[in-house]
Amino acid sequence: MTLLETYLRGIADRSDSYFQAHLAREDLVRVRKLAEMAAAIGDPEKLRHDALYIGWTPGDLRTIELKDQLLPLIDAFHAAAASPADEVVEQRIMDRWKAFHEARIRVLIHCL
Repeated sequence: MTLLETYLRGIADRSDSYFQAHLAREDLVRVRKLAEMAAAIGDPEKLRHDALYIGWTPGDLRTIELKDQLLPLIDAFHAAAASPADEVVEQRIMDRWKAFHEARIRVLIHCL
């Protein structure tokens, strides 16, 4: 299990907030899908294209608003597929995940 998966599993299992726990469980599915795609798709541009819309926001209706944060995350997953178990790459994924997640929460709050 990767650092990000461990982080998300911890939130899913221990959060007092139903919303946070539910989102973390959904994110685990998306992150695993992204990791599978990164392992299967060698071309970074194709990965960026294909991974951009895997349900990052409901119906991916607002995902384009997160493109600036999401593409670096996808790129980090591509790097991780090339160098599995690299601690620097794992930390880069975490840093990019946090930037993406913060931006996504701001977008999702405006949907309420």
